Amino acid sequence: MSVNEEIRAQRQKLKGQGFKAHWEYFWEYYKIHTIVALAVLIFLITLIRDIANNKPAALDAIFINCNGQDAQSYLQDGFAEYAGIDTEKEVVMVDTAANFVTSTLDNTSVATSEKILAMISAKSLDVIVADSTAFGHYAGQETFLDLRNVFSAKELSDMEQHIYYIDQSFIDYMMSDAYTDYLTSGKYDHDNKYARMAAEYDETFVFPKQEVSEMENPVPVGIYLDGSEVIKETGSYTSEAPIVGIVINTQRLETAKKFIEYLR
Repeated sequence: MSVNEEIRAQRQKLKGQGFKAHWEYFWEYYKIHTIVALAVLIFLITLIRDIANNKPAALDAIFINCNGQDAQSYLQDGFAEYAGIDTEKEVVMVDTAANFVTSTLDNTSVATSEKILAMISAKSLDVIVADSTAFGHYAGQETFLDLRNVFSAKELSDMEQHIYYIDQSFIDYMMSDAYTDYLTSGKYDHDNKYARMAAEYDETFVFPKQEVSEMENPVPVGIYLDGSEVIKETGSYTSEAPIVGIVINTQRLETAKKFIEYLR
């Protein structure tokens, strides 16, 4: 059996086996490639940000699963004009080519994950915009700032109907020994709602949705861009309103806030 045939056979076996099995398969076959690629990406991203056109970045954003063919130039030029950024001195970078599918660890999704991780490690990424499934995936990894540390109480109140929340209690469970035991044994406490949610997440790859009233510790981390003329004009997301969040270690917070203002 050839290598390709073996890989296809392994992937066939993984159907319906849940995220844990897929991840173990991926790590077994690709861990060295991933470590090397991540190191190279961090180096390249840092280098590019330092020398590209000899201009520092005014903003760096990624749009995941964006459909707009000409969205990149529209967003870069539009925001530079909106924010009064002198493009002779600074550059606005918006990547609209990133794709991520939570239900499969294909090469494109892995590449997107590696790039985002590398950019966060290099402290060069400011904003992520994504459909709800991809945004939920990264929200579950504590990628985004708590918006209570970004906007005033009045600003958040004005946006209340558009805010995306995560339940910190669920995130805490995902970091607990109980969840680690579940990953090892496949057994969990069926009376614990967070254990049930985690098991479902493992099977469906979709970050669980809850009503805010059902959350023990709701944390605002994103804003729905429903009604955004910019999103409509670029055709970036046609099937649902995307969500925008500010990356947890952004070095350009005020510009990131300005970008959200531009998008809304």
